[in-house]
Amino acid sequence: MLKNYIKIAWRNLIRNKTYSVITLFGLACGMVCAILLTLYVRDELSFDRYHKNADVIFRVNVHIKWADNEFRLGHGSPPMGPALRQEYPEVKNMLRIKSVGENLFRVGDKALYVKESICADSSLFSFFDYTFSEGTPESALRNPYAVVLTQKLALSLFGKTTGLLGKVVTVKDNIPFTVSGIISNVPPNHHLKFDAILPYTNLQVSGVKPDSWDSFNSSVYVMLNQAADVKRLEHKMGAFYKKYIAKALGDNGETNATFDITFQPLADIHLRSTHLMGEENGSNLSYVYTFSIIGLFILLIAIVNYINLATARSAGRAREIGIRKAIGSPKMQLIGQFLSESMLSTYLSLFISMLLVYAVLPFFNSITDKALKFDVFDIQTTIVLAVFALILGLVSGIYPAFILSGFNPVVVLKGAVANAGKGALLRKSLVVVQFSISMMMIVGTIVVYRQLRYMEDTELGFNTEQVLTIPLKSPAVQKAAESLKNKLLQNSAINSVSLIDGSVGEGMNNKSTFFFFVNGKEEAVSSEYFRVDHDFLEVLQVNLKDGRNFNQNMVADSVQEVIVNEAMLKRLKWKDRTVGLVEINGKNIPITGVVKDFHLRSLHDQIEPLVLVRTRFSGDNLVVRISPQNISATLALLKETYNEVVPGQPFEYQFLDQTFAKQYESDERKGSLFLTFSGIAIFISCLGLYGLTTFTAHQRTKEIGVRKVLGGSVKSIVMLLSGDFLKLIIFSIVAATPVAWYVMHKWLQQFPYRITVEWWVFVVAGTAAIAIAICTISFQSVKAALMNPVKTLKRE
Repeated sequence: MLKNYIKIAWRNLIRNKTYSVITLFGLACGMVCAILLTLYVRDELSFDRYHKNADVIFRVNVHIKWADNEFRLGHGSPPMGPALRQEYPEVKNMLRIKSVGENLFRVGDKALYVKESICADSSLFSFFDYTFSEGTPESALRNPYAVVLTQKLALSLFGKTTGLLGKVVTVKDNIPFTVSGIISNVPPNHHLKFDAILPYTNLQVSGVKPDSWDSFNSSVYVMLNQAADVKRLEHKMGAFYKKYIAKALGDNGETNATFDITFQPLADIHLRSTHLMGEENGSNLSYVYTFSIIGLFILLIAIVNYINLATARSAGRAREIGIRKAIGSPKMQLIGQFLSESMLSTYLSLFISMLLVYAVLPFFNSITDKALKFDVFDIQTTIVLAVFALILGLVSGIYPAFILSGFNPVVVLKGAVANAGKGALLRKSLVVVQFSISMMMIVGTIVVYRQLRYMEDTELGFNTEQVLTIPLKSPAVQKAAESLKNKLLQNSAINSVSLIDGSVGEGMNNKSTFFFFVNGKEEAVSSEYFRVDHDFLEVLQVNLKDGRNFNQNMVADSVQEVIVNEAMLKRLKWKDRTVGLVEINGKNIPITGVVKDFHLRSLHDQIEPLVLVRTRFSGDNLVVRISPQNISATLALLKETYNEVVPGQPFEYQFLDQTFAKQYESDERKGSLFLTFSGIAIFISCLGLYGLTTFTAHQRTKEIGVRKVLGGSVKSIVMLLSGDFLKLIIFSIVAATPVAWYVMHKWLQQFPYRITVEWWVFVVAGTAAIAIAICTISFQSVKAALMNPVKTLKRE
């Protein structure tokens, strides 16, 4: 029987080639989207779950609130880890990690800047699972002058990945380290990113103060005996704070300060950390939900599309069904036949979708910046896909099977479709659902695109054009920084140069609490700060609102001048800078000037109070504004001058506008995904609408013939057939508008600087939906209107 079902189903597919191609392609497109989005979501949810102790590893997060200052940090202070392990039996082990960013690594004459390096305790390898190709995890970081390299970095430094144990690598040009281990490259689904691991106990590199309770600069992890201990441990953190941290922060119990210590599960770090300072641009769980819903919506649209196309064919199969029922075929046998057709279509669509997934996966990976893999020969994947196709075939085929098998043989053999009206409301409802989803996705695409453009096009408060940064990451280069600056300024192609001890357009700078005094009253404000020279404002073309710039002729080693931004005055509630004084290094000094607010990073971060300090220092970045003419020659000049002043040091640079653009790459990727899948959803919706148009045209063939005989024009008939569908589309637009507004309004709340969802967005989206629908409907409507009435009325 099953063989017969499949044979008949195959013949029907071959006989109705147009419908078969549309059906298979629609289902295949839906499956491709579902598979790709499933791969994406699964990868996002897989972060750090592969570590064998993942269930009992937690990161220490702190929430500090002091007067008007508030921080949420994924960092703790260096002594917290050892104290937690010693104080509480629930803590089995602890780990401290500090990112030390970009550092100069040298082997012989080869030198390069390593973008991402970390300092970690030797317990790192008992917390996280890495594969050692050389060395052992037990001894890799016990020596304070040992270094563990990834295979990628080892290949760059030595040209090979084996036989490297005991080799010497010089860090920062003056600290020799011995290679104690080579590990495989860090898996992409690990929240830590690095190329080299240095010992946390080496204070020359890590820069930590082991006994400083108020320096929150290290990621602190704890491994518990069991996951259930975490709640009990959190309840003890109030006493831990009072015993160890309160005194260091100057909290005597009368400051109304709050300090909460929480423990974040390892598996939550990747997707649940955007509320933490410095991690605002990380992955977000809301995007996982969003793309999961989009995948389900596209599958739903594909199923609706199949149902509509199947019912559209009902008029053509009415006689077949009538004859089969007249000769004794039971209803369940017919249902089995139609379900077998659905299953055959689904499994053929699955086969097509797998070929398409292999074809588009490289493109999908380039958009998402991932390395997703699709292995159909994996037994688990094969079983999941087979079950997925089975469920999809049953869901999409059950309604048409019951409708088609329910035809009355007496009526259909007379030339009418018995149940033509049955299920019409459901079919129209499905079209409403399809186009409501399409309308929401059109609105979403417009809003996402506008928000991205808004963030990229909004003025930052300074001029990034023709500005580049040169990192100074080794002591030798830092010592020669002033000479390098002066040498560069001798060339007319260099407009201005500034030496800074911080970053613009990249990571978070240092934060500290500054004390301001007004009429003897003290107010503490936590602020980001970095040290600059007198040319900083000129290079970035930051506008000075009040006061003056730094004194060019300052020669003292102590801090003499401070500039703040408007946000600082707003936080202090000062009318102007002359209201009070600020304490720097134990000395109260007046504020030299106030600059207009400008963005140190992307518009993901709100402008916060900022302090610019003018003092003598060894900077770690040169900021250079160059002439817009002949940029390539100027870059060559920069490199030549750099090599002349600091020979043997690697020269690197990056344009500031590119630095800012990188911060929006993740948003651009997600926007491209949204746009791509929105277009696919709309396309599949049009296939469903085409199916319903075909069904209606078949049902009204005789009516159209009569109207043409009585003088009806092609235009009037097209309007007659299109009118009902346009009503459905308009109803879809009305139904989808409030939902789309609410969803996008909530989505925009995650951005501190955002657009508003304006009324014209819905007009544009609605007009687009109507235009798409008209284009879809018009083909079949015009075809029906042009039919010869003599042929259509012959059947009467």
